Amino acid sequence: MEFVIKQSDLVRELQTVTGVVEKRATLPILANLLIEAGPSGLSVGASDLEVTVRGTAKATVVKPGSVTLPAGKLYEIARSLPDSDVQFKLLERHQVSISCERTRYKIGGQPRDEFPKFPDLDVTKGIGLPAGALREMIDRVAFAITTEDPRYSLHGALLLVQDSTMTLVATDGYRLSYASRKVGIAKNAAEVRVIVPRKALGEVGKLAADVDAESTVTFGKSGNHVFFTVGDHTLTTTVPEGTFPKYPEVMPARCETEIVLDRNDLTDAVKRVSLVASDRFGRAVRFHLSNGRLELSSETELGEANEVLNVEYKGDDKTIGFNAKYLLEFLNVVATDRVKLELDPVKDGESETDRKAKKSGDKPGQFRPHPPSELDYRYIVMPRDL
Repeated sequence: MEFVIKQSDLVRELQTVTGVVEKRATLPILANLLIEAGPSGLSVGASDLEVTVRGTAKATVVKPGSVTLPAGKLYEIARSLPDSDVQFKLLERHQVSISCERTRYKIGGQPRDEFPKFPDLDVTKGIGLPAGALREMIDRVAFAITTEDPRYSLHGALLLVQDSTMTLVATDGYRLSYASRKVGIAKNAAEVRVIVPRKALGEVGKLAADVDAESTVTFGKSGNHVFFTVGDHTLTTTVPEGTFPKYPEVMPARCETEIVLDRNDLTDAVKRVSLVASDRFGRAVRFHLSNGRLELSSETELGEANEVLNVEYKGDDKTIGFNAKYLLEFLNVVATDRVKLELDPVKDGESETDRKAKKSGDKPGQFRPHPPSELDYRYIVMPRDL
């Protein structure tokens, strides 16, 4: 195997695929990248046995061949090289020489047959999704995916494509992030409902960020795998076992109380007040709503803090506690100057008696961007004990 590639193209490709490589791989070969040189150029692949990604890069192939090389070290070397042509040459015993101007390296690799096989999928039968819209939805939802719950179905986000609508939902049992929008999908396209693992979803978001917003991401399901083709890269991932929670049951039909807040003011107030909040109680911050004002406060063994925001509200006093970390994660991604806080949610079929029996502090709060846009984005947070 021998090929020549520009240093900038090499770095870009390695940067794209190395996110799949685990820092502490269960098998030594998983710490490597698969490098294949052939008639169509250079192919680079990575796998952690659950998520795989393969991409192509422009290169002049002198002699076809393949080898696997340590991902971390190869990326370090590539970044350190001058902006010039880089020559790779496979030597005996899977050694590879790397040359660029006056710099020479020789690193050890492993044979290709020890690397996991990539899933054999027909990626031509996928559904086309707009890259910009998909990336935006991933940014709004991915942070709410759990990392601790034993239920594997919560270790990813539900991706639902139906009736020219793309929906992405994530929950950790304490909050739910929902994003949905109309997209241009063929009318005869079959409905696809699949859970995409957290890591895979994050990598898809990175791939979508590297292409034009109007580009098409081809998405589909085959057996126990889903795939995303973005530009010159295809990512595949296994589907977690289990059923995703019935999220529509959590989403209110409407909310009786609504206030609009400046996002920066709310962010700063939550940050300041939560400095004395207790980790033992989920860094809970109290929201007390009264005529013309919203007071945020926290009182713990560390001390007290409070801050008042002026709001357009007239009605009964209401008090509810929220996890400060959960609020800040939403406020960091909502991308609007103002947000709407909605309290006293009403569900479809809920009786008047049941609704009045609950206080505001007993029911979830819902946050939305304001004003609304073509993206239906909702963030529902369970109240915290105060």
